[in-house]
Amino acid sequence: MVGYNRLEGYVPVAVRASVLFFALNDLSRIDPMYQFSLDAYIDLFTYSIDRSAKSFELEERISNLNEFHTYSVYKNTCRALFERHKLLLSFHIVSRILFQANKLNINEYLFLLKGGVVLDRSEQPDNPTSK
Repeated sequence: MVGYNRLEGYVPVAVRASVLFFALNDLSRIDPMYQFSLDAYIDLFTYSIDRSAKSFELEERISNLNEFHTYSVYKNTCRALFERHKLLLSFHIVSRILFQANKLNINEYLFLLKGGVVLDRSEQPDNPTSK
């Protein structure tokens, strides 16, 4: 049971890994050719565990793992993307991480994506430049 309690400390790493995997999975909505396998993702995650900076402090180790793995996912995924989709990938990864941390409001996100769409035009003032 002692080992199990130690592994519970790594839940933030598992959460980040799942957020990143599903962010990659969403890319198929942009272009159907963007398909990423779970097996390949697991290999990348294992690579991140092996290559990230080690630490005896759990918080520092979690931070090292999350930073290294996030960058590895971005870097490796960009190799398979069209140039025009790379910035979109970084935006999507950041927004998914912020959503997971409850640091991004859905209304603000939708405003950023869609702009100021007015649904009820009866209360909208007249355009002063239309005359």
